Amino acid sequence: MFKILSVVSTILFLSSCQVPKVDLFSVNDYQNVQPFSVAVGTIEVQDETTRYAELPHIETRIPITPAKALSQALTNRFRVVFPGSSNTLTFLIREASLTQTLKESNKWYILDNIEYTLTYQLDIIYQNSEKKTENQSISGWEKQALPKRSSLADKEQTWQKMIDAMTQKVTDKIYADMPQEYKR
Repeated sequence: MFKILSVVSTILFLSSCQVPKVDLFSVNDYQNVQPFSVAVGTIEVQDETTRYAELPHIETRIPITPAKALSQALTNRFRVVFPGSSNTLTFLIREASLTQTLKESNKWYILDNIEYTLTYQLDIIYQNSEKKTENQSISGWEKQALPKRSSLADKEQTWQKMIDAMTQKVTDKIYADMPQEYKR
């Protein structure tokens, strides 16, 4: 009788457990945001990043790579105003990598011992019809630390925040530094 009662109570206990709700990994791609208007005929986004498959690089292990997220954000955030113009705006994504570093600590109270670093660099090339060009470069990084035993949901949320911060900073910096003749 005790066996049956313990089996029934175990089944009832396990059936009451639920899987925690995990949000989908989605970064801000600026589809629902008013784009910046640029006085050019074409806008090109070129991804020239190096693909790494081994640690400490983890960008290929997450649902969307930082380079792809940046490419989508740039495509959606800037809009062509003069489709017939020979003026062009080119975004060259040189680097968008996410690395993980294990920071071992001999102190029991230090929990943030996995550090994630998102580094990015891109060049912006403005070329007008007179073949006069103007170049700009943007680079930066985002860092976050998490406990070694963090859940995958916590890690993905951290990566998502880092990628969103990168795309926000890059698009705002591009528009702020854009030559006046290209702003509309």
